[in-house]
Amino acid sequence: MAVGPARLARGLTRALVVGASGQIGGALCRVLPDTVGTYRSRPGSGLRQLDASDAEAFRRTLDDTGAAIVFFPAAQPNVDWCESHPAEAEAANLEPLRVALAASAERAAFLVAYSSDYVFDGTRGPYRETDPVSPISVYGRIKVRLEEETIAAGAAVVRTTVVFGFETGEPRNFVLRLLRSFARGESVKVPTDQVGTPTYSDDVAGASGAIAEARAAEIWHVAGPDRMSRLELARRTARAFGAREALIEAVPTSALGQLARRPLASGLRIEKLRERFGITMRSVDAALADLRDIIERHE
Repeated sequence: MAVGPARLARGLTRALVVGASGQIGGALCRVLPDTVGTYRSRPGSGLRQLDASDAEAFRRTLDDTGAAIVFFPAAQPNVDWCESHPAEAEAANLEPLRVALAASAERAAFLVAYSSDYVFDGTRGPYRETDPVSPISVYGRIKVRLEEETIAAGAAVVRTTVVFGFETGEPRNFVLRLLRSFARGESVKVPTDQVGTPTYSDDVAGASGAIAEARAAEIWHVAGPDRMSRLELARRTARAFGAREALIEAVPTSALGQLARRPLASGLRIEKLRERFGITMRSVDAALADLRDIIERHE
């Protein structure tokens, strides 16, 4: 089946989305039925405030909402900040998850956590779920720990990559940041050698719903079907939105001065997801067209 709002499992039980003011969290609340979203420091319309590291508050939220599923996309995703603040990054990314895993187990709620292709070194992509992990950054090592602890607790892990889609407020994803720069007439340096499988956030949400409903406590790759460089994604974004491709400056990753190493030849394979759930993810061009329609409706 194609992932999308019309093809979701309608029997999905009530779900708590921890980190609903983020990109994946927002998509989960937008796409899935009967969700309750929370935020820690970025308020959003209809969201409940929750410090996920507060065990009592987490249990109370589960009891108040009656949620039987917990989606946990909440994270500190700034890869370079994590590299320069390893201890703080580990605490920010793992301590709230541990609280959520324990509280969910106590209440028999099924949890889905989120990881990244940064668990790989980016030399042999695209990767399957069974490929050995080999992180090359602090962020990647933290995600490996997240995966290990989540699977040990009987929960599920969704690995995804280069996620883009609609967001409210200050944009965090690559595509929306590009569009903001294009609108300002600003040139953007885009790496030619970071290759992955760009993924539409709404499709991540739809696949997450199927995984949660099946209580499939495994690692799942959820990614788009097109493997391309960031440069190609930038060019397709410019074409889809009628922006000037001349604003895109192609550079190698080494020219960007990024603190943390990036997996370059990366991306994720999703045969397992397709075989188990019959899910087809949208192409980059189809996702960009849908995103353009959503943005136009919100203008």
